[in-house]
Amino acid sequence: MYDLNHDYLEDERVNLNIQMSQPIICIADLGRWNGRFSGYKEIPSGNIRDCLYSDTDWTEWYVDHRGDLKADGIHHDGTNHYLYRVYKDEASESQRDALKQKIFDNKATRADITRVTRRLGDEIAKVYGFEIPRKSKSRETAR
Repeated sequence: MYDLNHDYLEDERVNLNIQMSQPIICIADLGRWNGRFSGYKEIPSGNIRDCLYSDTDWTEWYVDHRGDLKADGIHHDGTNHYLYRVYKDEASESQRDALKQKIFDNKATRADITRVTRRLGDEIAKVYGFEIPRKSKSRETAR
């Protein structure tokens, strides 16, 4: 079963061999033995397939309702939650550094993240043939 699951994951890495124009940042909510911590890791290759690696005992990757590639990884100390985003082409190095500092300080908001990065789900949806709903502007302004 282990070998079969490994083969399936390798197939998904082939399917998601999608090169982005910028590096990918993985934003993590880590469950450790001494509490929850936030952190990040950059994936310099910018290839979506390189998001499909984990050192947890069990990991599930998925695209959520917002079009974000996410993962949940279970390990002996708890559960980690990961959010994968690609830097926007126009994001400056100082904007990237400011975002990483906010993540490290556990102060990054959704607005901070979307200002500097964009979702990966659109590229993944093209491969698998599903659609990600977009919020309509009229609904957003009505709130």
